Amino acid sequence: MRHPTERAAGHAGRVRGPVAAAVAVAVVLAGGGTAAANDWVRIFHTEQIAPVSVGTADLIALPDLSAYGDVVVTGDGDVREVPDAAAAAARTGLDVPQVKTLPRGVGGEPVYQVGGEVSATFTFSAERAAKAAAEAGKPVPPPPPGLDGEQVRLVAGPGLAGIWSQPAGVPALVVGRAVAPKALSSGVAYEAVRDYLLSLPGLPGDVAALLRTFGADDATLPLPVPAERVTTSRARVNGVPATVLATRDRTLAAVVWVDDGVVTAVAGALDAGEVLAVARELR
Repeated sequence: MRHPTERAAGHAGRVRGPVAAAVAVAVVLAGGGTAAANDWVRIFHTEQIAPVSVGTADLIALPDLSAYGDVVVTGDGDVREVPDAAAAAARTGLDVPQVKTLPRGVGGEPVYQVGGEVSATFTFSAERAAKAAAEAGKPVPPPPPGLDGEQVRLVAGPGLAGIWSQPAGVPALVVGRAVAPKALSSGVAYEAVRDYLLSLPGLPGDVAALLRTFGADDATLPLPVPAERVTTSRARVNGVPATVLATRDRTLAAVVWVDDGVVTAVAGALDAGEVLAVARELR
């Protein structure tokens, strides 16, 4: 087993990609309210997920969070296989979704995988943000009082998934469940943080404009989606709002929703109707 610091270093490497950065920035900027100084206060919890369609070029252009401060990832997010559904439930404390009817072309028994809780703490650095702006050749406004050194912590997981594979080994169906992300702050007026970070150079203007539409109190997690490749629509799964995603070539589809602080997803080499049918019959 790897030492915790080695695991943390591995996780840190994984949050540096543009898509991961998009999710991290979206979570950080979606919250609102004022946190009590010198204390971790929850500023955001996920009650629903909303897609934010952006171009592939914008996803590539999204800045690395480390350009504006330090990102430290802790926890055990490594995914590992477990013997069965009972073991997955015991490891995560989550109810394992049971598929009532498998879609056509999907058969056999699933393989179960689990991952632990992961925490990512972002510490804003005014000096680093100014340097990034200078390198971009753009001026940076002075940060709001108290922002320099402000910390935001994103916590997500644990989670589990049942995976049905095709003969070639590619997943034909994945049904997953995890504790939904939440964010905490060490203290500062959070809407001021959001507006300031959105004003910094590096974040595409249309993406920043979309992120500003998420209010302080709606508990909505923005999910960046590559517009050229994926379509999105809204649906309901057993009375709960859900987001449906499908590739434009109709080879993959997924539906994701949040209920009582837990996010559930059904995805696979299926069409939107098939993943919805599975989702609505989960036990």
